[in-house]
Amino acid sequence: MQPGGILWLFPGAPLPELEEVLFIPVSTAHQRLWEGWSYTLEEAAQVSGVREVKPLSEWAGFWRRHLGLVKAVYLDFNEHERQTAGQLPTPAHRFARRLQQEHPAHRIERLAPLLYRLRMKKSPEEITRTREAIAITQEAYQRILPLLREGLYEYELEAEILYVFTRHRAVPAFPSIIAGGERACVLHYTFNSQPLRAGELVLIDMGARYGWYAADLTRTLPVGEVDTEKRRYLTWVAEVQRYAQTVLKPGISLHEWHTTVATYIREGLLSLGLLSRDESPDAYKRYFPHGLGHFLGLDVHDVGYRYEPLEAGMVVTCEPGLYIPQKGIGIRIENDLLLTENGCENLSAALPDLLGL
Repeated sequence: MQPGGILWLFPGAPLPELEEVLFIPVSTAHQRLWEGWSYTLEEAAQVSGVREVKPLSEWAGFWRRHLGLVKAVYLDFNEHERQTAGQLPTPAHRFARRLQQEHPAHRIERLAPLLYRLRMKKSPEEITRTREAIAITQEAYQRILPLLREGLYEYELEAEILYVFTRHRAVPAFPSIIAGGERACVLHYTFNSQPLRAGELVLIDMGARYGWYAADLTRTLPVGEVDTEKRRYLTWVAEVQRYAQTVLKPGISLHEWHTTVATYIREGLLSLGLLSRDESPDAYKRYFPHGLGHFLGLDVHDVGYRYEPLEAGMVVTCEPGLYIPQKGIGIRIENDLLLTENGCENLSAALPDLLGL
């Protein structure tokens, strides 16, 4: 990886050498002394497949010289629903501001809708990378399973996870959640600082990033023997996971999928005695407050449109859960699913949903 580059794409350019141009920072001898290796122009061309590679110092003159040839400039302003509150201005915002000041007659268009649709549907190579990331994550689960015991600290499990990831040249796709007992009811608990207690459940949500593609798997594991009530709740969440996979298929949207499975969850909570018939249809959110799933890819919560029909080749997570803070119980089981022509494939099927039971 070499940050700070700019890629110019101009389909239909009057000259072939203007169709795609990559601009990268070129290190000085002084920078190489302190920071080490970086791509040369020739290496960047070979790795990227972009024939025209130029020093980043030529970018300002290049775009001003050729801007008159284009009708509109497409910029990515990161419109992901979870990122819109991020730090501003981004490089795209700064460039747009400069463009409007220096060339106010040029139209600025949103690149996000084009990029998002490209990213939503995965190529065979992307699916292969996702499978590899999942396999590394599954190995980490198998490593920590025999270590679970009273007195073990959550961060000790995190250390074992990092060991497996590092051995495979992977990195965490997000901060691992290792939450014992009542801490599992904090959805994004990442302190990972407390000891485990015998008879409780520990929720572990982790994922490796390999070749830039992310895995995202959650299992809720027993620390020693657990009581009948916890087993019943675990088994029920696994049943919801299986049901949700039968519902997922091309043509349904993420929103519709969530709504359908939410009805199933509500009926289950009634049978478990956690809800009563006179409560509102949304009362299930007291025990299942988050979404059923999200797009997965280059980002853990990848870009996509949750109200549009899903298509074969898309990858989403499926993560039903049950959270009962007053009982110190938090359960989530999360798998990564590939949409197929007639349904879905559980890419993480090799890891049992009820791991450790």
